[in-house]
Amino acid sequence: MKKENIITLDVRPILASGTDPFVTIMSALDKLPAGHTLEIVNSFEPIPLLNKLKKEGYDYETDRSDISVVHTFIEKLENQSVEEIKPAPIRKSMSFEECESKFKGCMVELDVRHLEMPMPMVTILESLETLKEGEALFVHHQRLPQFLLPELENRRYIWASKVVDEGNTKLIIFK
Repeated sequence: MKKENIITLDVRPILASGTDPFVTIMSALDKLPAGHTLEIVNSFEPIPLLNKLKKEGYDYETDRSDISVVHTFIEKLENQSVEEIKPAPIRKSMSFEECESKFKGCMVELDVRHLEMPMPMVTILESLETLKEGEALFVHHQRLPQFLLPELENRRYIWASKVVDEGNTKLIIFK
C-alpha cells in the first residue's frame, strides 16, 4: 500500500456523540481523489466495514501503534474488478451441546451483553487471538451477532449457538 496523499478522518468524536460514522466514512470515500489514501482514526478496527470495502475494490491496512487508537488506511484499487460475493463455505456441523461436551474445562468465558456496539464484536475477535490450542471461547451475547459470523468464517473459526431467552444467546467459538 502506497499511503500517499493521506486524508485523515477521525471518527472517535462521531462515535462519542452516539452516531454511527458509516455515512461519513462512505461520503469521504466517494469524494476521495484518485491516488489518495483515506486514514480513519478510530478506537477499534471496523471489520464489517473493511469486509464490505474489500468486496467493492478497496484495499486497507491497519496500524495499532497505540492500544487505544487504530489507524486504518484505505485506498481504491485501480483497474480492480469488484469481488463477487461468494456463498460462505459450509462449516462443520456440531451442536451446541456437543461443543460444550468437547470443550468442557477448556473454555474461556466472555460476557459482552453489557457492551455497546461494535465493542462485542471487537472484544470477541481480540479474545479469540489469545486462545490456546484446544481451547474454545464461550460467549454470553444479547443476540446472534450477524456481522461477526462472516468474520468468524473468514478466519476459519467454527461456532455453535444457543438462544436461552430474549437478550441471552450463548456462543461457543473454536478452531
